[in-house]
Amino acid sequence: MLSNQTLRFLDALCQTSHEAHPEGGTLWTYVEGANQAHSKFRDPRRTTAAGPLNFEELGTWLQWAQGDKGTTTDVSIDMAKRLLALLREDLSPDEVLWSFEDAGSDMHANIYMARASDNRYFALELWWSED
Repeated sequence: MLSNQTLRFLDALCQTSHEAHPEGGTLWTYVEGANQAHSKFRDPRRTTAAGPLNFEELGTWLQWAQGDKGTTTDVSIDMAKRLLALLREDLSPDEVLWSFEDAGSDMHANIYMARASDNRYFALELWWSED
């Protein structure tokens, strides 16, 4: 379960994003599955293949979602690291994968996590759009 601190982080991101993109903005979905890490974590049927987490890409996603399409800044990369630290604190995953898709006027970013001790699967699906 996501902590109040993580929920506040995500809700603040949504608010900033909706201010930057009044006709679009950020949406997120959190998924938790019992006894599913062994089958869902490395699911080969994903549209976009998942690989190791890239903080620069996640920083780009966060920065662009907030309306700044400039070169990815250290502040945005630190924000990406903060998000992952919150997720690690909340969920204690043993493994983390990531997928990223840039469609120009919208971006998808998914963080997949697995915890071996109880075979638990987690996913944070992030999406933003200009309209």
